[in-house]
Amino acid sequence: MEFINYKPKTIRGRLMITVSSNALEKINDRIASHQVWGVRLLMKPGGCGGWEWELKYEDCPSDGDDIFYNKIAVDPMTLSFVEDINIDYTEDGLQEMFLITTPSATAECGCGESFTI
Repeated sequence: MEFINYKPKTIRGRLMITVSSNALEKINDRIASHQVWGVRLLMKPGGCGGWEWELKYEDCPSDGDDIFYNKIAVDPMTLSFVEDINIDYTEDGLQEMFLITTPSATAECGCGESFTI
């Protein structure tokens, strides 16, 4: 898995989001085909682990958002909970998905859909 740093943004002196070249290419393709500004990454309550990630299309970032890679908006609440976020894109047969991991998670549910921090 090759992670790239395209105009990385740091908060508190640390790189907060690392995106693989595969994921960045897929994000670029999807926002171009949907004709939107970019995507929003947010952490929301859910799953058996307590928290889950959501990646959704965004017409424009909100005031107060931190912007990563010039196309990923993240709200302050999400950034206040996590230290680092890794985004990759995987393909396995007919299944394709973004894989978002949080190294600071203390536990994950059995299916890997949610996590605890």
